[in-house]
Amino acid sequence: MNKRKKWLLAGCIAVTGVTAVLWLKGYFEVKEPIRVLERNPPGMGDKEIQMEFQTEQGRFPVNLKLAERSYREDELETIFEQGRLWLDDVWLGENASSQTVIHDLYFPTEIETLGLAVRWETESYRWVQTDGIITDEAREMAPLDMTVRAVLSYGDKERTVDYPIRIITPEKDEKTVLQESVTKVLEGLQSDQKTEAELILPENIGEMSLTWYDREKNIWPKVFVFGNLCLILVYFCQEERRMQRFKDREDGLRQDYPEIVYRLVLLIGSGMTVRAAWEKIISDYQRWRERTGKNRWGYEEMEMAVREMNYGIPELKAYESFGKRCGTQGYIRLSSLLIQQVKRGARGMNQLLVQEVGEAEVLRRENARKSAEEAGTRLILPMILLMTVVFAVLMIPAFLSMNL
Repeated sequence: MNKRKKWLLAGCIAVTGVTAVLWLKGYFEVKEPIRVLERNPPGMGDKEIQMEFQTEQGRFPVNLKLAERSYREDELETIFEQGRLWLDDVWLGENASSQTVIHDLYFPTEIETLGLAVRWETESYRWVQTDGIITDEAREMAPLDMTVRAVLSYGDKERTVDYPIRIITPEKDEKTVLQESVTKVLEGLQSDQKTEAELILPENIGEMSLTWYDREKNIWPKVFVFGNLCLILVYFCQEERRMQRFKDREDGLRQDYPEIVYRLVLLIGSGMTVRAAWEKIISDYQRWRERTGKNRWGYEEMEMAVREMNYGIPELKAYESFGKRCGTQGYIRLSSLLIQQVKRGARGMNQLLVQEVGEAEVLRRENARKSAEEAGTRLILPMILLMTVVFAVLMIPAFLSMNL
């Protein structure tokens, strides 16, 4: 039994043991009978209670919805007073005073902590609505005096609280007043010069001289944001190209490996040395590349190894570097076999190379299978597009005939 199964079995035993202990505790535990149920305080809501009663015939379950406690008559005045004090603190909302009401009022519909409901009444709902919103009509008529009323209720008991308010127009700063006056002058000039081809702007308003300019369009934020987005996009595009190139290189190396191994074994078996076979393969590849204009990753790495040997790097070191550059297990194993073949320090190398050919053949079949699967995946989108066209050709005439 492995470690994972042991932990699973131990967990099942622990859960079963805890369950058994809890069941035995509940079965043998002596329950004390209850005589009193405690209600929730006013405003806290009802309480759901699950009980059972016992008779000579057995035990029977009962579900009870225990209502919250209601206030006594001698408590109501104190509760209503507490509710009024709470409303005094919150009903103005963001306004500083009831005589300088600028913003909307805050009209709560209940006081949860006290269990009181609140209803709001106003002199005219055209000016102040029941949710505390001040209408545009009231703002246009400002200053406006009126009274709003809060009705606190608990059951059938009610208490009212009146709040006199004065709705005013918010004071405007000098900048806003200046802008509005200039806009008003411009509107008057447009009305006076509506038949003219050009609008002559005023040089002064009252004692204030004006100089007019075209408003500069600040494009630097856009340039900053757009430029950085472009840089990020370029970075990710280059990263994507690099990853794609890396993937293409791996795929190319994997596809070239069976052919390289087969040709090396064939040439070495015919009596050539490893280097001669290597150079023969590269010369054939160079002629093929000149004829087709294409590159193959595996042969490019072999060509680099030939250049290293021509530049004076030892043959064994060149084969070792070739395996490390390719990076895959197959090429590393091939470079190791070639190094042993050159050293002549191990017997049966031809047999090992032949065995490597068999493994390379298996790899070639696996590459062909993967290529077929990827080709099928790439065909999904064209198939969907063709299916869409077919549905359109079939359905559009049908819909047109239905409309007719």
